[in-house]
Amino acid sequence: MNTMLICEELFLLLTKDSGKPESRMSFPVYGLTGALLTDLLLTGRVCLTEEHRPHVYIVNPAPTGHPVLDRALEILPAKDGKSFSSLVSWSKLNPTHHIAESLEASGIIRIHTGGLFGSLSPTYPTLDPIPEQQLRERIKGALRGTQPPTGSDVALLSILQALHVAPIVLPSQETGLSRGELKRTIKEMSATSPVGRAVQRAVDATTAAIIAATSAAAVATN
Repeated sequence: MNTMLICEELFLLLTKDSGKPESRMSFPVYGLTGALLTDLLLTGRVCLTEEHRPHVYIVNPAPTGHPVLDRALEILPAKDGKSFSSLVSWSKLNPTHHIAESLEASGIIRIHTGGLFGSLSPTYPTLDPIPEQQLRERIKGALRGTQPPTGSDVALLSILQALHVAPIVLPSQETGLSRGELKRTIKEMSATSPVGRAVQRAVDATTAAIIAATSAAAVATN
């Protein structure tokens, strides 16, 4: 199998082998959309402006050959030049279904729509556990310092942290780190890893958008 996109890796980490979400987290879609935009950045299809709250511009609309990215490139022109945070919350860009279709086509998961509300809330049972096992080994190595973190690792860990699910997705029995140690390690990794400034800014923008959405939802429910 080809190397997975960051958004595909995040999808696997957020989904149990049974196909249900790892946690009842707030705004998982924002994390997936932010990861998708980071993938587009890494493939040279979009760029970020230098402002504190960056805007996203298409710099190369040519297809990538990956259905998840190419579907995003088809609809992004409608929002060309808009802020990163507004794209993260743009429901039309939500890649969940297309990521699931891509992973199903690769034989990694199955899209299950049984039951009364199946088509509204499908589950995604694992068919081939090896890609996620390899992903977790890679992340574990980065967290323990036995191998340098990739840009994907930093993006994944930062987004999991922003979604408040890092300790659930990466439990201490797997990483050897307590909740506090995990949080601290992710923060240090994000601050010091030489993953490229553009990727780091995309990760920061995704994190900020998730935090803002979570805060707004908390205010609305109080």
